[in-house]
Amino acid sequence: MVDATEPTDALEAQRVLDAKSPGFSTAVELAQEPGRPADGLPEVIARTPGATVRSIGGLGQFGAVSLRGSSAQQVALFLDGVPLNDSVAGLVDLGSLPLDGLGRVEIYRGHVPVAFGGAAVGGAIDLVGAPAWQHTGMTADGGLGSFGARQARVALRGPLGRRGRSAGSLVVGHAGATGDFAFTADGNTPLVSGDDRVVYRTNNDYDRVTVHARFDHRRGPWRAFVQELLQYKDQGIPGPSSAQSRRTRMGTVLSRAVAGVRGHGLGGPGGRLEWLAGVGLVHQAFFDPEGEIGPGPDDQRLLGADLYLSPRLRLPLWRDAYLGLVADQRLEWVDVVERSPTVGSSGSARRARMAWGAGLQLEQFLFDDRWLLVPVLRVDGLDSRFAVPAGAGEQSDAGRDTATLGLAPRMGTRLRLWPGVELRASGGQYFRPPTLTELFGDRGYLVGNEGLRPEHGRSVDGGVLVDRRWPGLTTYAQLAGFGTWSTNLIQWVSAGAVARPQNVSGAWLRGLESSLAVVPDRRWLTLHANYTLLDSSNRSADPALRGRALPGRPRHELFVRTTAGRQFRTRRSTVEPRAFHTLEVITKTTLDTQERLVQPPRVLHGIGGELYLGRGVYLVVEVRNLLDVRTATVMVPIGDARAQSTAISDFIGYPLPGRSAWASLRISTAREPS
Repeated sequence: MVDATEPTDALEAQRVLDAKSPGFSTAVELAQEPGRPADGLPEVIARTPGATVRSIGGLGQFGAVSLRGSSAQQVALFLDGVPLNDSVAGLVDLGSLPLDGLGRVEIYRGHVPVAFGGAAVGGAIDLVGAPAWQHTGMTADGGLGSFGARQARVALRGPLGRRGRSAGSLVVGHAGATGDFAFTADGNTPLVSGDDRVVYRTNNDYDRVTVHARFDHRRGPWRAFVQELLQYKDQGIPGPSSAQSRRTRMGTVLSRAVAGVRGHGLGGPGGRLEWLAGVGLVHQAFFDPEGEIGPGPDDQRLLGADLYLSPRLRLPLWRDAYLGLVADQRLEWVDVVERSPTVGSSGSARRARMAWGAGLQLEQFLFDDRWLLVPVLRVDGLDSRFAVPAGAGEQSDAGRDTATLGLAPRMGTRLRLWPGVELRASGGQYFRPPTLTELFGDRGYLVGNEGLRPEHGRSVDGGVLVDRRWPGLTTYAQLAGFGTWSTNLIQWVSAGAVARPQNVSGAWLRGLESSLAVVPDRRWLTLHANYTLLDSSNRSADPALRGRALPGRPRHELFVRTTAGRQFRTRRSTVEPRAFHTLEVITKTTLDTQERLVQPPRVLHGIGGELYLGRGVYLVVEVRNLLDVRTATVMVPIGDARAQSTAISDFIGYPLPGRSAWASLRISTAREPS
């Protein structure tokens, strides 16, 4: 929950986040991304250290985030502190969460605050809404791109009433794409190149309409907000490159309301009381009349609800010490109706889960704030009602009514060696039961597994942070090593046209992540770079699997963005042209436990230009995958393990587009908050 006094500069926002967290974190100020498409959130997160976005290709299609090699469900996702990982959103689709109305993205890797639960072993991401106090006025923008990509949106923000205590904002937008890009298909014969041919992606379109309204109020030390996100999305489910679908569709209607009240100064300086609440409703229709994606025809309707309430208290104890207390409760409910049932089972089911949690967190600052210790204790309980009557649910439905209790202690610390140089470390345990989507989900390309067991484990990390200001130059860098040891790890595995979760009895992940930002005061040339090294291993007793890499986790990832530009002042306005170049390198990734399905490596370049034309006018043109890379050579581990050319793909073998262009224009009368 933010207010108008919070920073809008990218590095300043990073420093604010570093000051309140003992772990490694990243703040992405979305005001610095004005030309990004409305559904560019996956791309924004993918450019941060340790992050991998798994998608099914194509603008607006499915995308889920992994941090430090975690599974997507090990990453807790929040909207202004209210969780989004639930029966309503399931495996949260980042591609469906628009940038409209968001102010900042905060990414916690390793150590996470106590309010973010005990299951976030991979970290947590908080999508911070843009308060209506910021940038009051009107903004209109539109964009066009390759493969039918398009967007248009209008935003209104301003004060309500004469006293200046209240403000409101309204964002209405549309985004869509046909997604009909060309790619190389191997005819489902990876060892035979004679039948390879260039085809066009089919049934890869989408249209989405979003309405995002927000109300903010302030009085004395108190701040309150209410926001509502309404969304309608219709999309095709294209299927893998070897068996493209033509009629499989999915439609989603989503409503999510989030509200919060915060008061500062309770019990003394640094104290605060906060209440957060959330209500989510979703209706989803999946239609596969010819069984193009699943094993047979499918006509499924899903209705879900999610209720959440959390009081949070921070109290000063003694000198430079604060105690944080958190409690939360939520109810998740989902009703699935299968209109094309298979023989022996209706496919319909109604399931519910009640969750509660409580935690405490001590923040102790020592030696004039040079050393910070943050011990955390979190306990979470679940009451699951998954059993269904005979003849309902899935074939041989294994849903059971169970009660589960988990404990997650952890510790975070940071030590400032000298100004601008800090050591940081954290460690702890985690416990995560499978979600409703992992157990019972069916979204065409994601199929649940009712036999999943809860996963648990421990994780550690440590490293150095450097934030130095030189004459005319600022450098910011992070370097951290990390490791996670898991029992019954829940792992999504590619299985033909779909992905299905499985338990891995034992696994570990270890790695190294680094980031560097070099920003001159006049920004004539800037550099942002991230690199992640990841080593994963299946430690189960099965000799055929032990020692193999875990699916979906590339060993090396590199992202570099450089910009160059200069500001010119005239009598009437300021003009600033900028050019930028991006480099993305991801090495070969396995998609299955046997390392037979391989995602090829990719090296992608992008270029673009930005132009500020006076106050409030902004133009951006960008070309992605500049060299039009569509295929890569991999060693297929079948027979004599020969080299073979295959299409650039992602997640479960869905191809990615070649060269594409995007252009957008924004006109704004918005003013900075006073």
